Amino acid sequence: ATTEIYTRSIVGSVRCVQETGINAEYMGIERMLGYILLFLFAFNAVCSPLSQRSPSKDPDNGKNTQEMAINHGYPCENYTVTTQDGYILLLFRIPGPKGSSLEESRLKQRQPIILQHGLIDSSDTWLLNGNPALAYMMADAGLDVWLPNFRGNDYSRKHVKLNPDKDKKYWGFSIDELIHYDLQSIFNFIIAKTGISKISYVGHSMGGGSLLAACSEDRDYYAAHLRSAVLFSPSTCSLHSNHLLKFMHYIKILDIFEFFGINEVFNLHQNIHTIVATICLWVPDLCDHFFEFLAGQEPEYDNSAKYEVFLDHYPKGTSVTQFRQILQQTQQAGYHHYRKDEKERLVPYDLTKIHPSIPIALFGGEEDKLVSVEDVQWVKEMLMKSGSLRLYKELKGHGHLTYLLPKKSYECYKLSLIHISEPTRPERISYAVFCLKKKK
Repeated sequence: ATTEIYTRSIVGSVRCVQETGINAEYMGIERMLGYILLFLFAFNAVCSPLSQRSPSKDPDNGKNTQEMAINHGYPCENYTVTTQDGYILLLFRIPGPKGSSLEESRLKQRQPIILQHGLIDSSDTWLLNGNPALAYMMADAGLDVWLPNFRGNDYSRKHVKLNPDKDKKYWGFSIDELIHYDLQSIFNFIIAKTGISKISYVGHSMGGGSLLAACSEDRDYYAAHLRSAVLFSPSTCSLHSNHLLKFMHYIKILDIFEFFGINEVFNLHQNIHTIVATICLWVPDLCDHFFEFLAGQEPEYDNSAKYEVFLDHYPKGTSVTQFRQILQQTQQAGYHHYRKDEKERLVPYDLTKIHPSIPIALFGGEEDKLVSVEDVQWVKEMLMKSGSLRLYKELKGHGHLTYLLPKKSYECYKLSLIHISEPTRPERISYAVFCLKKKK
């Protein structure tokens, strides 16, 4: 009964925050801190009894990307890639369809495709929906699926010289380093490994925004090596984003982290993941309201049954500097390089410079609160000016996580496969060009 009261209190708090907006204009700092304390109090009350219960028996809980894929019947292997500045990235690969072996898969050359995760996420995210998950759907469609991890997350937390647990310098990277080092290192490795010079790409959130910036900075390289791109709510300009990001920037929360010597954020111990996932399993209303508040959620479209599994694998960590660059995007129109000094002028990436030969499909979610549809429309305008936009669609009922955990509408998956198969075709392409095999 006590747990139910606390849960109602938190749900009420979340609704209040949604209605007023987390903004100094509507809510004082003291009031916001009150909500935070209320959340911590409820978290403690709920955790105490639930931490003693058995966690969910979902087969994907507690497993890494490779273990999940193999458990679902897919061949999977992993590789490490070292960037020019010494960061060691972990890439997973599903080279063939369900039921095939690694040996069989290596005998046939398939079109490679990268599925790139967003902020504080990992390669796990593309497998968590089970059946269908986009990684499995792509593999069954005959593609060679690559699942890289950006520097600093739990899978890519290594360096040739620096120790992430001891060296502050390791955490000095922003999104700019992903754009200038990680992406090209990933592309070069896959090209060398497969012998195929043009790669397809799907990016979610920061995984999409990073590619756009990279294509604008090194347009000739990506014109030569990017076959097609599909972007799910790419994180770029964030003027219309969730008030939470603006509030975090206003109270300078990252300055507080750095004052206490915290350089890495949102990399939770597996025990914490288990507790949070268990809360989601036993108190689903609290979990649903949390996701609706943070990222936008529609019960008709989101597979809320998988939220518990998602929280068992998320978040996977990043640097304070990278998160700071995300918050900087809420201050001014455009997508900007990292600014070390708040007094400095924000320098934008010019997305209109993306090579027109790169075919891009762009999706926005009407319910997305982290990357609003208005901000995706800004990306659309830039891509139209560059001549690279081939398909644009605003998806009904889609929040920020619907792309990863869809419940019944797989429209973006189907359109993505069509675009990847026939990237030079116009938007009015017939569905018959690329037939999806529906699993019985």
